[in-house]
Amino acid sequence: MATSFADAISRFTRSPGFKFFLVAGLILLLTIPLALIWLLVSEREARSRGVALEIAGQFGGEQRIIGPLLIVPYSVTITRVRNDKSVEDTETRYAVFLPDDFAAEGEAKSEVRRRSIYDVTVYSGRVKLTGRFAAPDIRLVDPDAATVRWRDAFLSLGLSDVSGLKEAAAITLDGARRIAFEPSAGLPSNVTPGLNARLFPVDASVDQPPAAFSFETELVFNGSSSLTIAPIGRETRITLASDWRHPSFVGAFLPDRREIRNDGFNATWRIPHLARSVPQAWRVDANATMGIHNSLAMAASGVNFYVPVDYYDLVNRAAKYGLMFLAVAFFAVLVLELTSGRRVHPVQYVFVGVAMILFYVLLLSFAEHIGFTAAYLIASVATGGMLSLYVGKSLHSSIRGLVMLCVFLILYGLLYLILRLEDYAMLAGAVAGFVMLTVTMFATLRVNWSGEAAQT
Repeated sequence: MATSFADAISRFTRSPGFKFFLVAGLILLLTIPLALIWLLVSEREARSRGVALEIAGQFGGEQRIIGPLLIVPYSVTITRVRNDKSVEDTETRYAVFLPDDFAAEGEAKSEVRRRSIYDVTVYSGRVKLTGRFAAPDIRLVDPDAATVRWRDAFLSLGLSDVSGLKEAAAITLDGARRIAFEPSAGLPSNVTPGLNARLFPVDASVDQPPAAFSFETELVFNGSSSLTIAPIGRETRITLASDWRHPSFVGAFLPDRREIRNDGFNATWRIPHLARSVPQAWRVDANATMGIHNSLAMAASGVNFYVPVDYYDLVNRAAKYGLMFLAVAFFAVLVLELTSGRRVHPVQYVFVGVAMILFYVLLLSFAEHIGFTAAYLIASVATGGMLSLYVGKSLHSSIRGLVMLCVFLILYGLLYLILRLEDYAMLAGAVAGFVMLTVTMFATLRVNWSGEAAQT
């Protein structure tokens, strides 16, 4: 009885069915190092982003332009109850006026900065802002205004990273009067971020609102990653041009016209004030949040200096198909084993799996130095060629080694095709998985999975 039970166990462990489930278990076990590959890609990508932020901090970060805005401080009288007594307090508020007409014309010259093995796109920008303000009417903002300090009115221009400025900035009013911008130190940051220019001289005694006036200013600055401009005018026109060949247009509005060439791009926006959902004038308390200012920032439109080949994303996407490709390679080896009459030890299956996992490490390592396509070619040829030779030697058959080479050619060629088909990647992967399963099922149709025939 004991001998019969031992023989049954021996037949079971030698059966193709047992080998099938053993291989399936090894595939699931190899998902652990596959998950570590995802963590490795994430760590390298985070390091790349850190280097990009470091370079941006030194050269200039993402640049967003908001303004110029006309800001007028005024006072209101508020009655409050303190200790059962009515007390009148004076509170300072700010009226913010947007221009009736606004145009921005910008040009950015791109450059790729390299630190260690990482590339970061930066640019040198020059943006000319022109427009016209109507005569401001404080009653449109706050009919309760008691005292309006017209002599303290100023123009505010927001640049998200002022450290990137390369030249002194000034604004010209009505084509004649030139006023230098100053830092906004000492004023509430929620009212006036960026640069300020006083509309009237410090010693002026003015108690009347300014008449309608035109303005013109030019900013020269460095930046990285993106350049966007807020549509502050009742009618806004934005024109951007650059030598960057791979623009990604961003923001609340896409350009009305764009031309992308091998030597750069041109894009034009026309944005009416009704589309941006921001009023032409509003009030801001000294302790208020930046509400409407943030709405202007969200409405900013422009361009990302997009890097079209993000190899971290491609490697990560390739790793997501790792389980399916491990299964195909393992069951290809299993089919070749079953049809050859020779046995492949489970340890040898582990070697095959580890080699396929190392494919992603090779791909990531080479991609950081020579780009994704060349890295993919090297990693796939090295892995597929070595494993085909290994399987052929293990089964003592050059023919089966060539069959395995064809399997790897199809596998890695299909994976590359899936990675390039961004819109149809899932469809291609699903169809490929179905075809591979079908081929495996019919290739093993005559396999006696129980192994009992060998005993008769």
